[in-house]
Amino acid sequence: MGYALPVLSDRLPDPRATGMAQKSLDFLSGAKFYEGGFHTWYNCDRGEWSHHEPLSQGQAMLNFARAIRVGRKKGMETSRWETFLRRACEFHAHRILSDDWRPRSTDQAFMIAPLCEASRLLGVDEFRRAAEKAGNVYASRHVNMREPYWGGTLDASCEDKEGAYAALQGFLSLYDLTGNTKYLTWAEHACDVVLTYVVVWDIDLPPGRLRDHRFKTRGWTVVSPQNQHIDVFGVLIATEIYRMGEILGRDDLQRLALLMYRSCGQLIDPYGSQGEQPQHTNYAQRGKVKDILALRGGYVEDWTVFWITAHFLNAAAQFQELGVPIWD
Repeated sequence: MGYALPVLSDRLPDPRATGMAQKSLDFLSGAKFYEGGFHTWYNCDRGEWSHHEPLSQGQAMLNFARAIRVGRKKGMETSRWETFLRRACEFHAHRILSDDWRPRSTDQAFMIAPLCEASRLLGVDEFRRAAEKAGNVYASRHVNMREPYWGGTLDASCEDKEGAYAALQGFLSLYDLTGNTKYLTWAEHACDVVLTYVVVWDIDLPPGRLRDHRFKTRGWTVVSPQNQHIDVFGVLIATEIYRMGEILGRDDLQRLALLMYRSCGQLIDPYGSQGEQPQHTNYAQRGKVKDILALRGGYVEDWTVFWITAHFLNAAAQFQELGVPIWD
């Protein structure tokens, strides 16, 4: 939230927005480092940091970088954030530039964008070199589809839209940083793969709450072949798709990006919360299925995980910075 709230603060009915962002990132700047980087989970009851997740580290680093850029403009105190980002980028740049770096999946492509941003913000060329090396490694593995983009989710081990999105985000960041058109070509390929996960029609659902409320599936994204449900992660992907449309002169991509953002907001309740996993197939997250006919058309409404709120606000902030009036 440290990036989204300062950007949106002028439009939010809460004067504490910028202060909350400051307090949030000041605290997160104290995340504990370990032999694989820094921990991304914090237990409030025990006061302990834990979990080893490269992709979550990359996403966190990018939000820190964006927050620093915006915070500097708004006169916020960003020194602690900069110290943390520099340490995280130094760690991962050194690791990526080593001769024995062999990423298992596409999840570490989430490191590319923050390394690009940090190279600009902090003036460290090593971060650019690490980002370019990672980009070239992933292009050699994925652009010819010898290996699909995969491993971008925390709860699947197959090809998935987040893996393709990590590559899209990384290649596009490299193009923005260097102007080298090969990165744009690679970004277009990753974008095409991301779009294979986007639902482009309204799936006919059986009687139930989703059908009763005339729920529209177009613009939502499937997670992976392993997680056969749709979710709202696409709102965060939408800004990169919109930018690809701008760069390539493709109005269809720009219109699709706005559809993705708007459609995924259908299930926000009167209190501003939203669940996860509208089920457009006969799918269950865990356990045995006793009545398969009762599954399709369901909705895990009580699973109101915080990333949904964060993604909506972060995407809104990015669209605002692009000058795109998402609700007009």
